[in-house]
Amino acid sequence: MIPKIDSADFAIIPCPPYPEYKTQPADQSHCELSDCPICKGKMWLSEKKKGMLALAESLKKDIFLGCYDCIKKIAMENSSWFKESKMIKL
Repeated sequence: MIPKIDSADFAIIPCPPYPEYKTQPADQSHCELSDCPICKGKMWLSEKKKGMLALAESLKKDIFLGCYDCIKKIAMENSSWFKESKMIKL
């Protein structure tokens, strides 16, 4: 179930899924395997994304952490959330 939110005050942290990336992606900082909180499959969570997660939590933002496939599903079901969003590349 994908939660409904009224505000655009959220952070999306997509991670490479293990089934598609059997080794840590070369373009990511040091990663560890972690469970996707949405589908429970394994995904690569990088040090930089862990830092972004901690920052988002400290700023009390709604956080969508998940593998690429789950984040893509959220984006397709809630495309209005992304119309005026800003992207920060890590």
